[in-house]
Amino acid sequence: MQSAATAHATVEARRLTELELKNDRLELTLLPELGCHWTRLRASAKGAWLDLLVPATDHEALLRRPTGSGSYVLAPWSNRIAGAAFELEGRRHVLRPSFPDGTAIHGDVRARAWKVILATAEAFEAALDSRELSDFNYPFALRFRHRLDLEGERLRVELSIENADRERAPVGFGFHPFLKRRLTAADADAILVVPASKVYPAEGCIPTGPAEPVSGRTDLRHVRFLGAPGLDHCFTGLESEEIRAIYPGTRLEVRFRLDPAFTHVVVYAPNDADGRPRDFVAVEPVTNANDGFNAFARGWPGTGVKVLEPGERWGAAWELSVGDI
Repeated sequence: MQSAATAHATVEARRLTELELKNDRLELTLLPELGCHWTRLRASAKGAWLDLLVPATDHEALLRRPTGSGSYVLAPWSNRIAGAAFELEGRRHVLRPSFPDGTAIHGDVRARAWKVILATAEAFEAALDSRELSDFNYPFALRFRHRLDLEGERLRVELSIENADRERAPVGFGFHPFLKRRLTAADADAILVVPASKVYPAEGCIPTGPAEPVSGRTDLRHVRFLGAPGLDHCFTGLESEEIRAIYPGTRLEVRFRLDPAFTHVVVYAPNDADGRPRDFVAVEPVTNANDGFNAFARGWPGTGVKVLEPGERWGAAWELSVGDI
């Protein structure tokens, strides 16, 4: 893999080097030393290269708080764990809170330095072993493997988790891409189609009960402009494997094809203080519900939590593709 010429930053004694995957249709840059954070994803459309994601150009800001731009890996859980604690088989496990609301959010791999195993123009693979991190915010030993493959107009994204512990370990994972609402000035808004029939009732993004049927602003199954729904919701009950983001003005469509393990999707489409929609929508393929470990402990159905036996490895992939319309 070729590295971008001048994309380096040294913060907290760490050098961040952007690596690049690129073909005639897609271009992805990422930071292996910072959780394999995607800093930019562009597509070639009608002779022009367009940013599909909000670019993550400020590496120092990413080191402080790697959210709000690009995309990053969520593991060994996605979204929040209420009170930064959970139970498994009668034992309580306490984590460090990592968000102002007192939750532990988005796992603990997104700001870690991954070991690069493979780096070519169209493929990337990296690994992370939690046993090498004395401050890893999770009570079980895990090994992670992350792979990206670029082929034509498709980017295949894969993650696997192996239980390197002597005890059973609950896990989940996901990805957090921040899609732009407008690719060019020709776009009035994006159309987002998420084939989810259920959504979790929640307070502060923590589910208050099992998933319920979607309705009104949470029903994203139809082809219509996203508008200003003010969403930060966890969806499930997927009726197909494909999520679509359509940009009618630019005449481009972005599609996510999900493996069956991705039983949940979080959609974050916030509004500003005046009620106007922000310029992005985060569409997050995830395997587990928000606060999934605690929901699993309560016996809720369909949490998506996977409990790994010692030595067991589990993972899944999704594909991002682009097409002209």
